[in-house]
Amino acid sequence: MGKQASPSRRQIRNYLIDRKMQLRFTAIMVVLSSLLTAGLGYVWYAEMRKASGVIRVNAMATLGEAATNQLEAELASQDRTRLLLLVGFAFMLAVLIAGYGIVMTHKLAGPLFKINRHMQDIENERLYELWDLRKGDQLQEFFATFKSMHGALRERTEADMKLLSKMIAVIDRGDDLKEEIPALRARLAQKGDSLRQASSTTQKLQRVDA
Repeated sequence: MGKQASPSRRQIRNYLIDRKMQLRFTAIMVVLSSLLTAGLGYVWYAEMRKASGVIRVNAMATLGEAATNQLEAELASQDRTRLLLLVGFAFMLAVLIAGYGIVMTHKLAGPLFKINRHMQDIENERLYELWDLRKGDQLQEFFATFKSMHGALRERTEADMKLLSKMIAVIDRGDDLKEEIPALRARLAQKGDSLRQASSTTQKLQRVDA
């Protein structure tokens, strides 16, 4: 039997829905924050080194050689401690930003994944019920518009099914279809109107809204 992934690894994979996009965006955030931290840290560390240098000069002028050597050792130790703190802070900040970036991009990648799946279903004439977004996901307003569009498509499909069912029933009974022809022509005209060029339709809508 193959080894099963640990729960922690499965959880991480669940957050990486669109791995390429999420990792690229997170990497950009980490690099930018690291550069900013490195620049500010360099300025801070340089100022601390300057202050240590001033203390050394004053100590050499007022203290003895033994006391000066001891002070220099203490200042060097403090400088190393500051440098370690700076590196540790930069590392922890990078880890926090990486985690935050993955979580935030997950809230965007999840809705995009769902919308993409539903668009593929529509392309293949499958108007299945939509999966609602989770609380906290991004693109809530866009998904609400998408859901409204999807609902309108389902309603039109249901209306077409009713009309076709009616036609089939009339044919099965052997009745005359002449009375049903106006409804079929109206539905055909409606379908034709929906296939107009986007430019002319958009211009007409703009004139109505003006």
